[in-house]
Amino acid sequence: MRFLRSLRSVEMTAYVILLLMLVSCGKNIDYLGIFYTGNESPDERFAQSMSYNAEHGYDKITGVPDDYEVYVMSDIHVDFSTDNLDSFVSDYLADTVAAPFALCLGDLINATDHFDYFAEHVQPVTDAGRKVYYTVGNHDLYFDQWPEYFKRFGSSTYWFEVQTVSGNKDLYIAIESGSGTLGVDQRDWLEGLLSEKHNQGYRHIVVFTHTHLFKKDTSQGHTSNFNLEETYDLLDLFDRYDVSLVLQGHSHSRDLTTFKDVVYLRVDALEDHYPDAYYTILNVGRYINFEFIKVN
Repeated sequence: MRFLRSLRSVEMTAYVILLLMLVSCGKNIDYLGIFYTGNESPDERFAQSMSYNAEHGYDKITGVPDDYEVYVMSDIHVDFSTDNLDSFVSDYLADTVAAPFALCLGDLINATDHFDYFAEHVQPVTDAGRKVYYTVGNHDLYFDQWPEYFKRFGSSTYWFEVQTVSGNKDLYIAIESGSGTLGVDQRDWLEGLLSEKHNQGYRHIVVFTHTHLFKKDTSQGHTSNFNLEETYDLLDLFDRYDVSLVLQGHSHSRDLTTFKDVVYLRVDALEDHYPDAYYTILNVGRYINFEFIKVN
């Protein structure tokens, strides 16, 4: 018994030493953050997002063609170069039939203190009178960077409506999954919103978030993956309220899964130096189709 206690003590000491070594290894990977989000909990971040929404309201985009394009990017991981991000912005602004908004599914940055660099390179979108809608990724939370994200990009849980020239309505819902869970309050908000909007005549309901629901490999290890119980719950929720499409990122590789008539699209990474960097274009009309644009 004494031997076992000594062994456990040695194991715990080794574990603590390993964690301390990992924490000091660099500014691009928050090793503790992979397992534990430091300051704000998902419920606390959700509360801040709701306060932001109460002050700023929810957008309604009108006058959009009945068939329109939505540009989507994810996992840009900006550190010291923005070549692929610049290509996305340039292509989007050159596309005269694109909707006046784009979507970003999180992991904007890869290192600390780079939100300003990212924001600088998407500023032309704002200057052109268009908008990017964001939600937070796990890398955006590393090194306790949520306050900086929130200051620059605002709420990470919200909805907006698109109304076309013929009166069609599409609903877009951003949910925050940077910690691999919605938390209790956000999940209840989501069901309440879907229940409220379900019978209001929307052509499509599109949900977008960072962490994907179908884990098909071990590429992400322990980093912010939904547990099975929450996955089952969300799959049931999206089916019950006739969600058309769930957009996700996180794993840097494309996957298309249809489950109970809901389409789950995991999009590619836009990260520089990534061998297969793509962004996605949604073609939204009676149906939603996809194009995948390689940028390097």
